[in-house]
Amino acid sequence: MYGIQLEVSPQKRLEHSMGSVLVGSLVALFLSGAVWMQVFLYVQLYPRDRLRIKLMVFAVWVLDTIHSAMAITANWQYLIMHFGDWSIIDNITWSVATTVALTALITFLVHCFFTHRIHTLSRQNWYITTPLVALAAVRLISALISTSEMIRLGSYEQFVKRYDYVFTIGLSTAASLDVLIAGGLCYFLRRGRSGFTGMDKIVDAITLYTIENGMLTCITTVVSLICWVSMPSNLIFLGLHFAISKLYANSLLATLNARKSLLNKSQGSSGDRDHPLPILFPDSFGRRTNTQWSHRSQGETGTRLEVNIQKTVERDIDAQPNSAYPLAAPTTPGSPPTTGGVSTGTSGSDVDISKSARASFLVE
Repeated sequence: MYGIQLEVSPQKRLEHSMGSVLVGSLVALFLSGAVWMQVFLYVQLYPRDRLRIKLMVFAVWVLDTIHSAMAITANWQYLIMHFGDWSIIDNITWSVATTVALTALITFLVHCFFTHRIHTLSRQNWYITTPLVALAAVRLISALISTSEMIRLGSYEQFVKRYDYVFTIGLSTAASLDVLIAGGLCYFLRRGRSGFTGMDKIVDAITLYTIENGMLTCITTVVSLICWVSMPSNLIFLGLHFAISKLYANSLLATLNARKSLLNKSQGSSGDRDHPLPILFPDSFGRRTNTQWSHRSQGETGTRLEVNIQKTVERDIDAQPNSAYPLAAPTTPGSPPTTGGVSTGTSGSDVDISKSARASFLVE
């Protein structure tokens, strides 16, 4: 393996190593900006959230900020302090080693959060959640061992020869956990489908949301693992590894920030005033756009046809003189309001199911 490395020109080694570190750091800083935005959004939307969730968000934010500082420091050490020094390519700086531990800590917190959700949805089934927590601990321990050995050895070549399996175990465990957690959440969410259209749409949205978040982190981790196993002589894997912690942090924060939007949708509130989900669902967005346009179309049609249809409307329109829909069907006490002949309320069964669903996955 290293015999092949000697045949590679120093220029190519520089591109594949220092270039990967630079590009990976730039991507990581961009994603870190998204983390800051998510934290600001969380503070605005959930000032009365539980203390343990606030502490978890604060811990992830602090770890992410330190990780970004370490990535900047690594670039300064490689590209500025040791400019023109070709031997630095094989040197592991303390800042790079620290990013491995910070990534593991953020990943551990995120995995534990989603494992707790599976624990709640499975009705406190420890037989399911205990193995997941154990795998998360294995991933954390392997990363901490890798960090300590990187600092002690100070050489990528020596680390690959002696402890490459430790780093491989860490990345493999993280990818496996992403698949298991996403699969577990999807299974318990689909099993909780009620048969009511409104609530099932919320379950479908959360299921798709879970798959997209888990798939993004899993793919990035797997690609980093492939680069590490197939090309350990360069630092392409490290550039990808810089972005992993940011993706996990954004996955956690986006999930927390989506609760209010999903809760409002489950209660049948107007979508115009809801805060959009932190991730786009193309199909759902299309349906939402069509629905909003249909409401506007109904309002315009009613205005144009008011004179022609007025003969068939009951004479209680003065009950709502300022209504935006003068042709709305009359309402009786206890019945849900209607708009353009389409009910906008929810039945008692829907409300009951909404409450039970909120207790499971909309409210932490």
